[in-house]
Amino acid sequence: MLCALLTLFSSVIAWRLSTRYQRASIADIFWPLHHIVSMTTMLLLLPQRINVPALLIIILVLLWGFRLATHLSIRQAGAPEDARYQAIRLRIGADFDRKSLYLIFAPQALMAWFISLMLIPALTTAQWNAWAYSGLLLASAGLVWEITADLQLSAFLKNKASAVSIDSRVLDQGLWSLSRHPNYFGEWVFWLGHGITAIALDNHFLIVALPAMGLLTFLLLRFTGVSRSEPAIAAKRPDYAAYQSRVPAFFPNPKELWSALAHTLHQRRETKHQLGWWLLLCTLTFTGLPDVAKAESAPVQTWLFDVRIDEKDVGFHEFNLRQGPNGYTMDARVEFRYKVLGMTVFSYEHAVTEHYDKELCLQSISSQTKTNGNSQSLNGSAGPSGFVLATQPTTTVATDCVLTFAYWTPKLLSQSQILNGQTGDLVDIEVAPIATTNIDTTKRYALTGDKIDVHLAYDEFGNWLTLDSILENGRSLTYRLRN
Repeated sequence: MLCALLTLFSSVIAWRLSTRYQRASIADIFWPLHHIVSMTTMLLLLPQRINVPALLIIILVLLWGFRLATHLSIRQAGAPEDARYQAIRLRIGADFDRKSLYLIFAPQALMAWFISLMLIPALTTAQWNAWAYSGLLLASAGLVWEITADLQLSAFLKNKASAVSIDSRVLDQGLWSLSRHPNYFGEWVFWLGHGITAIALDNHFLIVALPAMGLLTFLLLRFTGVSRSEPAIAAKRPDYAAYQSRVPAFFPNPKELWSALAHTLHQRRETKHQLGWWLLLCTLTFTGLPDVAKAESAPVQTWLFDVRIDEKDVGFHEFNLRQGPNGYTMDARVEFRYKVLGMTVFSYEHAVTEHYDKELCLQSISSQTKTNGNSQSLNGSAGPSGFVLATQPTTTVATDCVLTFAYWTPKLLSQSQILNGQTGDLVDIEVAPIATTNIDTTKRYALTGDKIDVHLAYDEFGNWLTLDSILENGRSLTYRLRN
């Protein structure tokens, strides 16, 4: 909600500028900036450690947003208001300045915010799969395509060498020979890549990615893009009708793509500029093909908990469980910061990767822990005689099936011993159900042991819901799933 409100606030700034300078086309400049505001707010609201793929996503969106905003600012400098907005201004009349806030600027900001929701899985998921990386590569290809198209258009508009009036000529070279609006198509591919990444990392985001891409497609094809811009172009350029008859409006013809690629691969005397965009064709084409050998279906279940000590927010704990053909992989990370008067008095960071077989018996573990700046690591794997920990000296846990503090699976409730994934100690525990009222459908359990006092809650299907614990110093620790 805060993310949407801040994006709306940026639309008010855009609206005020438009009324001051009587240029509603400022809305186009703020379109990419709204996405940056949304992404930045997400980063502030979602406490997580930025990993390398997430950092690449951030850089990619910032590059797309600031580049597009700069390009549009330069194009609009000294030019009259865009004909699309002039038509709306004439239709509404004298009250346009006031009504444009809720007819143009606020809806635009909300649409940008909704499309930006596709970035959430990429910014919050620790473990990426092959499909997620293919989406990142496709988004990069879309950005290069869009930039190349804009550069080709800028070069065309600056070329005054021809004796024919620049207003009567049509750009039909380079990417503009494959699509009449390759810059719009590049933006569509850019966000399609982010949508693929979102779905690959969290299949629940299918309900966000599909309508978001549908909305973007409508905007680019029907609302503010192709259908609204082409009539004005055709009116100024007599040759545009012939251009329309031979070149697709938006999606390039796949055969033309392959033909252009094959022709270019046999050309050895190309300029650096031409080579750049033709190599892009190769990238875009191959990233669009699913590679079954590299990307295998891997359902992922995620728990993201906000953590509090005595009702004070201290951090988060995230679990990502991925199912594969041979078992399960759990990636978890936690980060706590307990502050008093703004000063950090306790810090704790922990990241662990655990591999389990189909029976949920631990096969390997690798963890890194940092407590108040002091680092500790643990590695281990299953062997013929038990679970072997790479300690000094080597420690073997002689048990058939080892389980860590795996609160995410109800199998934990049947254990009498569990492995501490930070220290490697085998801990004795007792688990007992907690009585609940008839109207409470959750199932609650008390897990106790040496210095352990934990209460867990699961829904009727065995899905983990909450954790409550009393720490050694008497303070209460709570885990609550983020909505």
